[in-house]
Amino acid sequence: MDWASLPLEVLEAIFRQLNFKDLLRCALVCRSWNRALFECPSLAHRVVFLFDAAHTDQLRQLIPMSERNYRQLAIGLTVPWNEDIKDCFDQAVQQWNLRFVSLVGEPDKVSDCLLSNMPFFGALTELNLEFTLTRAWPEWTEIQKVELSQLRKMHYLQVYTGANQMNTLYHFVLPKVEQVSLVLDSLANEEAMYWEDPLIELSGCELLRSLEVDLNGTMWEQFFAIHKPYMERLVIRRAIDEYQNRDWDLEFSKMPNLRYVEFTFVNNEMLASLNRKCRKIEKLLINGFCLDDGNFSSSMQFPLLKSLHMDGWLNGSLFSNELSLTLDKTEDLVWKYVELAPAQGAFTLVSPNVKRLTLRGCEYARFELDIGNRLESLDMDYYGTQLVAPNFLNRLGHLKHLVLHISGRSALLAPKLCHLRHVKRLEVVCCTESYGYDCSALFESICNNLTELEEFILRNEHENPLMLDYKRYRKLCQLTQLKVLNLQYITIYNVTGTTELKHVPHLNVWGCSTSTAECDAPFRSSLMEVES
Repeated sequence: MDWASLPLEVLEAIFRQLNFKDLLRCALVCRSWNRALFECPSLAHRVVFLFDAAHTDQLRQLIPMSERNYRQLAIGLTVPWNEDIKDCFDQAVQQWNLRFVSLVGEPDKVSDCLLSNMPFFGALTELNLEFTLTRAWPEWTEIQKVELSQLRKMHYLQVYTGANQMNTLYHFVLPKVEQVSLVLDSLANEEAMYWEDPLIELSGCELLRSLEVDLNGTMWEQFFAIHKPYMERLVIRRAIDEYQNRDWDLEFSKMPNLRYVEFTFVNNEMLASLNRKCRKIEKLLINGFCLDDGNFSSSMQFPLLKSLHMDGWLNGSLFSNELSLTLDKTEDLVWKYVELAPAQGAFTLVSPNVKRLTLRGCEYARFELDIGNRLESLDMDYYGTQLVAPNFLNRLGHLKHLVLHISGRSALLAPKLCHLRHVKRLEVVCCTESYGYDCSALFESICNNLTELEEFILRNEHENPLMLDYKRYRKLCQLTQLKVLNLQYITIYNVTGTTELKHVPHLNVWGCSTSTAECDAPFRSSLMEVES
């Protein structure tokens, strides 16, 4: 095959799977691959030319030698802006068709770069702006106004190492911006500085469709006061207490067309207001919540909700006066580490059309899940007897992808695998148990029942002893469709011969070992415990 003659569509599909270093290696293979990488807009933005302001002499010599058409430029302003840097920068601008610039440095250097090259920055469609502040930062007497008339996407990162609050430094006017992301990070005293205002303010964002933001107390008063009819995506990563307790009915009434919402921590009023004012929500992600007023079920009645992600890793207390919640249209459901209030009793989640389900870390004794027969992908833990729903595993006839997190008690799952005959990809993750345990019974059931398996991963998470009897291991030969086998940190005991797996083209046995002896006393005791 002549790899250089592959169509652009095929090359694009391949290159999208590669990281930056591999892309650069591919650019050196031949001229056609080089052109594909640097002339195809969907690929060129991933290849970055780093402009280091401290090495302008070397860059001035390098730029004319490059025949590549860079679309993305990263500018690191480690020294003050000067004529040498400007000449080198102008040379790069004239040679390449730049559309996305990443500008990193202290605000005074960034300001000089912006104000000295306004025609160029005014024509950009995407800008990544990163401010690094030091403790010795000087005071500014006036706000710098910058209009970026063609900008569609803006990402802002503020890293502050000082301990004193700063005034607003820039006012960005963005009449065509559609996507904005603002991240605040502090390396100083977290309690004092974590929620300080960003050094920028925005206006002219009437066409905004997507916003990712760390909310604080003052900057957003004017920003959110504007009606945003085009807004479809809102991600609130963090918010101070004062902002969590504001008038959310008013805030969400200005964004009636929201379809995707993500909260890192949400309270009762935020969720209820979202339900009242934004009835087009299709995807809702909540990481951390305290929903204890009893209205959780009624607040979740979004008529178009297709994807729900509930992760209580931060704080996941949940109470509902109603003991069931029905999600008719939901196809993707993540339910992780949800703490049900003690007085609540059993809670039933009904999702008849779910296709992809993650069920982890729940109090199964007081939680039931009622699903239909459309489930295709399941990620769940199974640490013994669990009350998920009556005959839950019996209804998974269409399941194709299964991830199981197990413990020494999970041998109890072995008889139930007869209902999962159409699974094609199985990943078994073995949790930490200091004494180790034996997975032979479960392994045998997998080989006997999951006959359509194409990929099988058995992963011991923490390198603690995990035992597998050689007699059960040999049953892998029954999985004639198996293409990928990955075993990690497994000890195969009672080995008496060899097992050829010529039909498995991809085999990984990282950290595994074999033994001709029977399993030792600690494993025998754990086996007896499981069997009992």
